[in-house]
Amino acid sequence: MEKKETQVACKSVFKSGENTTLKQQFTQMWIEIINQIEKNKRITTEKR
Repeated sequence: MEKKETQVACKSVFKSGENTTLKQQFTQMWIEIINQIEKNKRITTEKR
């Protein structure tokens, strides 16, 4: 039987073995999320 690879849709990006998230890590993840949203908006607008 074939094994199917599964992709994780949600992962923890803040856990680095510490009990708290560093302000810099938190800010960097927000920047990445906002950039992804803006990129998706451009792609959606171009298709119209």
